Amino acid sequence: MSKYVMSDLHGCYDKFIEMLNLIDFKESDELYILGDIFDRGTNPLGILDYVIGHKNIYLLKGNHESLFEDYFENGSAYLWYMNGGNTTHSQIMKKGYIQEELIYKYIKILPYIKVIDKFILVHAGVTFFKGYNDVDLETFIKYQEEESCLWDRSNINENLRYKDYTIICGHTSVQSITGQYEDVKILHKEGTIYIDCGCVFGGKLACLRLDDMSDFYV
Repeated sequence: MSKYVMSDLHGCYDKFIEMLNLIDFKESDELYILGDIFDRGTNPLGILDYVIGHKNIYLLKGNHESLFEDYFENGSAYLWYMNGGNTTHSQIMKKGYIQEELIYKYIKILPYIKVIDKFILVHAGVTFFKGYNDVDLETFIKYQEEESCLWDRSNINENLRYKDYTIICGHTSVQSITGQYEDVKILHKEGTIYIDCGCVFGGKLACLRLDDMSDFYV
């Protein structure tokens, strides 16, 4: 059994399937997706249906899933559309209200942070509060607020680590962190690994195998 991590698929269904074939993903394996399967790309619901249909694929909530959640609760799609939600919205509307409500209920209860072995998985990042290294893991996780886990970029230029754990996140593309757009790879920094390689913006879909830290790209 192997454990894999991806993030920020953004509707790139074909690349998603290509990646699963590349890593030879099996029923005995586990895949953790760090949010943002929705928006911008052409087939976000194709990815959602695939994830729901496979019990060994675990989706965390990203800010784009949260934007859909906010739309469903308050009725305004403005902010969602400003962030590329029109394709997702159109596909959901075609399914009808009952299916839309089911999708909402599924998204609503998604976790926004998860610990796997010595890795803390989250969409955007974690908050390093005062005295964070003096608390146990359970307390550290409890301090993390959903809004920050989905949106916060404040620690990108910092080299912070919680004890012997490594944060793995997406949300901010490697290109925007490094300023390099050629031969983009997963970025390993002190305490944090960034795996969003900008697949929907002409970059790559990246996948990290936690067992041996091998990386894969399509």
